[in-house]
Amino acid sequence: MTTAAMLRRLHVLLALAAASGCGGLPSQLRSTNTSPETARIISEDIPRFWIAFDKMTSASDTIPLRVDYLDHGTDGLKDFTNLRWKNARTLASMIWPIRAYYASVRQNTLSVVSLEPQLRRAYRMLDSLYDDAVFPDVYLAIGGMGTGGTTSDRGLLIGAELFTRASDSPVSVLSPWGQSVVKSVDILPAIVAHELTHYEQKYGASASNLLAQSIREGSADFVSELLTGRTINESIMVYGNAHEAEIWREFSAAMNGADYSRWLYNGGTITASSTRPADLGYYVGYKITQAYYTRQSDKRRALKDILQIGDFAKFLQASGYGAGL
Repeated sequence: MTTAAMLRRLHVLLALAAASGCGGLPSQLRSTNTSPETARIISEDIPRFWIAFDKMTSASDTIPLRVDYLDHGTDGLKDFTNLRWKNARTLASMIWPIRAYYASVRQNTLSVVSLEPQLRRAYRMLDSLYDDAVFPDVYLAIGGMGTGGTTSDRGLLIGAELFTRASDSPVSVLSPWGQSVVKSVDILPAIVAHELTHYEQKYGASASNLLAQSIREGSADFVSELLTGRTINESIMVYGNAHEAEIWREFSAAMNGADYSRWLYNGGTITASSTRPADLGYYVGYKITQAYYTRQSDKRRALKDILQIGDFAKFLQASGYGAGL
C-alpha cells in the first residue's frame, strides 16, 4: 500500500469514528461550569509533542511519541488518543510521511496560547445568548491530521496542526482533503465554537440518520458563525451556494437513511481530480438551521431549539428549507 493510500485509509477510519459520536467517558466527568471565565485553555501538550517529534527517526519509531508525548499527556490528550488514533504506532505512521508540514507549523502551534482572549470571547458570546450554557475546558494538542476537533465529556479536544498553517507550509505533501482543510491560526476560535456547540447539544440517541447527523454538524457551523463570525467550512459554503438546488435534491432523497458516505466524514475519498468537496452534509445542515433561525422572531428561543432538537424531521419542516429549491 502506498503512503498516500495508507493515509487515505487512516482518514476514513478516523472519520467513521467521528460519525459514531463523541464522548465515551462516565457522565460524571461532564463539565457543570457555568462561567466562561473559569474554563481552562490547556496547551501544555504541544511543547511535549515537539520534544517527541525531534526524536523520531522513522514511521515505525513509536517510542518518542509514546514516552515523551502520550504517556505524559493531559487527560484531554488521553481522551483524544482513545477517541482517534488509539496509540503511538498509528500516530507515528500518520505524522512521519508529512513531517515537513508538521515542521512548518511548529512556531504557530507553540503560540496558540496567545489566542486565549479570542477563544474566551466566543465563550462569553454563548453565555450572552443561551441560558443553559456550560463551559468545558479546551485542550489544544497535536494529532495526525485527521481530526480538527471533537469532544469528550472532559472537554473540547482541538487538533492544532490543522489550524496553524504557515505561509510557507508545504501543503503539497498533504492529501487533497488535507490541502482543502488546513487553515491559518485565525480560524481557531471558529473550531472551538463548533466543538463547544457539540458539547451543548442535547439530542439523544435518536439522532442517527443522515438528516439528523447533518443537522448536528451543520448547526455547529451555524452557531460557530453566531459566536465568532466564521465557520470552519467556508470553502464548502462557496460550492454549496453555487449548487444548492442540486445538492438538496440529492440529499433529500437520501436523508432518511444512514448512509453518510457521500455527505459526511468522506474526506478520505477526495482525490486531486474531485470537483465535489467532502462533507456537504455540513452545508445542508447549516442551511436548514439558518432557515429555522431566520424564521423565528424570538432568537434566544430559536437557539435553544437548535441545541435541543427532539424531532429532526419536524425541525426540517419548521425551517421551511427546501420548499423553494
